Amino acid sequence: MDDLDTSQVEEDNQETTTINFKPSFVLIGIDTHSSMFDTKQDEDGNETHHFKDALTACYEIADSLIFSTSKSNYNQFGIVLADQDQKATFVEVQNNLLDTVKLLKKECLKSNEDLKTQYQRQTDIDLASFFLLCKKKFKDINAAYYKRTLIYITNDDNPLKGDNQKKFAALNEVKTFEPSDITLELITMKDTFDYSKFYNELFHLYSKPPVADVVCQDKDGLVEKLSSSIVFRYTKIRYNFYPFKYDKTRFLKVIKANFIREAKLYNTHKASTDGRMLIKVKADPTLVNQEAQQFKIIEGLTLDLKDKYDIFGNDLPLGLHLQYVSNRQTDVGIVINQLSVLFLNPKEELGDYFDQFWQYCVEKNKVLVCLKKYSHPSEIRYVELIPKYANNQKLFLIKDIPFAQELKIGKDVMKAVSQTNNNSGKQIAAIKQLIDKLTHDYDPRAFPNPSYGKKKAYVKAKLLDEPEEEFEDPTDNVEGINEHLKEVITNIERSFGIDGGLQSQNKRKATGSAGSSRGRKVAK
Repeated sequence: MDDLDTSQVEEDNQETTTINFKPSFVLIGIDTHSSMFDTKQDEDGNETHHFKDALTACYEIADSLIFSTSKSNYNQFGIVLADQDQKATFVEVQNNLLDTVKLLKKECLKSNEDLKTQYQRQTDIDLASFFLLCKKKFKDINAAYYKRTLIYITNDDNPLKGDNQKKFAALNEVKTFEPSDITLELITMKDTFDYSKFYNELFHLYSKPPVADVVCQDKDGLVEKLSSSIVFRYTKIRYNFYPFKYDKTRFLKVIKANFIREAKLYNTHKASTDGRMLIKVKADPTLVNQEAQQFKIIEGLTLDLKDKYDIFGNDLPLGLHLQYVSNRQTDVGIVINQLSVLFLNPKEELGDYFDQFWQYCVEKNKVLVCLKKYSHPSEIRYVELIPKYANNQKLFLIKDIPFAQELKIGKDVMKAVSQTNNNSGKQIAAIKQLIDKLTHDYDPRAFPNPSYGKKKAYVKAKLLDEPEEEFEDPTDNVEGINEHLKEVITNIERSFGIDGGLQSQNKRKATGSAGSSRGRKVAK
C-alpha cells in the first residue's frame, strides 16, 4: 500500500510534487492443514485455534475498511484457502465489501469444532496448483493495479513431504511471481516453524528475498501485520528539499509522510441513496465575486478571496527550504500542528547528501530550520527538522515553530514555574510518582473519539442492516482512575499541604449534584 504514483504536476514552470495512491491488492492464503486447528487459549481464556484466529483477523480488517479512505466499494483484499480448487476460493478481491463483512462475521461465530469439520483438508496440498490459482486470481482483477501481494498463513513447514516432483513444480511456479509483480510473504503462527525444510529454498528464488521469518502467535498479531499491508496507515506526498539558500535549481527529492489524521467517515457512497460518492464541493478561490471576508487585524478592512490568495501568493517552489542549522527551537510538548516525518525518496540518486545532513545533526545535536510551502498559494511557515531513526531508516521529524502570539501559557502554569525553586524534595518526589503512575505504553486504540465512535456505530448498523452496537468509551471510568491514583493523590496532598484535598473536592461535587437533584424533585 506504500507505492507511489510517479506522476508530477507542473505549476508556474516549477517542479512541484503530487502523488496519487493506486490500488494495491492483497490476497490472503490461509492454510487448512491440521496444524492450523490445534486448540489453544487466547488472552481472555477462551478456546480457539489458529485458523479461527486468521478468519477473525480478516473480519476485523474488512470491518475497519467500511470507513477507509478508499473510494472503491469492493474489498482491497481477497481470501483463498490452501485446499482443493473447489474449496479454495473463499472471498474474491472484488466482492462487495459489506457482503464480505457479513460472511466473515458469520464464519467467525461458528464453533472451533464446526470450523475444523468444515475446512480442515484431509489430503496433502498441491502447492504448485495453489500458487497457480493465486496467480489467476490476480489476473482476474478487473482494475489497473500497481502491486500484488500474496500473504500465505501456514504452520506446515514441510508441505511437500519430500516429494521432489511436487517440489520442482512448486518452485517453478514461484519463479513466475517476480516477473508478474507478485510479492510473496509468509506468516506462521508456530514458534518452532523450520524454514530450512522448504521455504528457505523457495525465497532464495527472489532477487530481493522478502522478510520471511514473521511469527504472529495470535489474532492481534495477525491484525497488526495484515493492517500494514492492506489498510492505508498514512499518506505520503513527494516534495523537494532545497539545501542551498536562494538557489532553486538544486534540490533533493524527499517524501513527507503523515501518520496522524482526523477521524472521519469515508466511503460515503455506501450510505447514499443512489450509491454514488458524496463529494464536498468547495468554492473556486480564484473567483472575485465571492463573499467578502472581514479581517479582524485591521478594523473596517474588507478583503475578498482573490485578495486573500494574492497575499498568500509567492514564487517559492513547493517543498522545504533550508535557512540555517541551530539548536532545538521548540521544547518537548509544544505542538501547534500535526507532526509529520521526512525521509529520502528511494529514487533520489544523491541520497548521500541527505545522510550527511542527518549525520551532522545527530553528532552535533542540531536541527535544520527550514521554510515550508506545501501548496499554491500558501502562507510560508518556519519548521525545524529533528533527526530521528525509525523502521531502520534515517528520517527527520517535521515540527512547526510557533510564532510568539501562538504561545499561550496559562497563569497557573506560570505561577507553578515561578515557584519551582521553592519546592521541597518531597514535593518533587510526589510529582514524579504521579507522572510514573500516569505513564503507560501508548496505544491509540485506548483513546477513541466518543463522538466519532457513536456516529460510526450508527452508520455501520445502517450499512450492514444490523442492530447498532453500543459504543464503550474506555476512558470514561472516573471511579477506576480515582482508585488507581488514590495513594498518589494522598501523597501529593500531604506534600503540598492541601487541606481538604482533591478527593474531598470530588466528594463535594458529587454531593452537590445529588442535592440539586433531590431539590428539583421536592420543588415538583
